[in-house]
Amino acid sequence: MASISTYSEWVTTLDRFGNGDDTALDLIKTGYFVLDSGTAQRFYTIVEHAYKKRKQIWLDNFQRSLQLQKGRLEDLEIALRNGKQNLLILMRFVSSECLPQDLKKTLQKDLNDFIEEIKKSIKSKVTTTNSLREKTIIWLNSFSLPKIQQEELENKSSTLKKDELNLFSPKGRKIIF
Repeated sequence: MASISTYSEWVTTLDRFGNGDDTALDLIKTGYFVLDSGTAQRFYTIVEHAYKKRKQIWLDNFQRSLQLQKGRLEDLEIALRNGKQNLLILMRFVSSECLPQDLKKTLQKDLNDFIEEIKKSIKSKVTTTNSLREKTIIWLNSFSLPKIQQEELENKSSTLKKDELNLFSPKGRKIIF
């Protein structure tokens, strides 16, 4: 698979991603773009536009799944679980290594704020008995951005190395638990 590198290729690929094409994310993740003074602002704008379109698609699907509930608590749990799983594509996009760091941080903050806003909105609409309300709040508290498996593996391996170093006593003996 050839990686994208020109502004034109990025525009086309980001447009595909914004319109719901998940396969475009593979191209985005392997792509690169050298920012210069003439294209930096335009590049940021098209990335933001694709992100907002994709976020709106997610929101529309999530709202539709919430509306299809039959008033059962299990339906809410299913809608929240599916919504969280469908956020994975957005999380992978905003975590793409090919994006400039400042843009990546801005998009990640926006996505986190977006999820918190959704949780607050749903919590404010929950009007059930105390025990049902507590279950709903527990499910809402677990509704967050999914973790990306690759990052988890990297974090685990670096944590293991740190922990492994901490297992040695000052005399050079290894402590095994």
